[in-house]
Amino acid sequence: MENQEQVEKVFFTIGEVAEQLKVSTSLIRFWEKEFKQLKPRKTAGGSRKYHVEDVAILKRIYHLVKVEGYTIVGAKERLKVKSDAPADLEQVKIKLTEIKRFLLELKQNIS
Repeated sequence: MENQEQVEKVFFTIGEVAEQLKVSTSLIRFWEKEFKQLKPRKTAGGSRKYHVEDVAILKRIYHLVKVEGYTIVGAKERLKVKSDAPADLEQVKIKLTEIKRFLLELKQNIS
């Protein structure tokens, strides 16, 4: 049931996004300042609410910077250029990277 609720969720807190990406909230705030594509909504209290589309952009930024080794400037340029691959293929690559990371962590815990 918990997974069904997560699938239906449209907005995420910065903490939830940080947990998904396994990064700090300060890194997400930094990326928010650097990448104009990110536009989280802010509540009256100033809390950020990231839409599913923002989370997808953050996952793409994560993949470009942390996995492929792009600099911030390079990642900005890469995000501006339309990808040759369909968006679905990019999402598959990101998901496979997440699965690989999970399996490596699992292997470490077993050893």
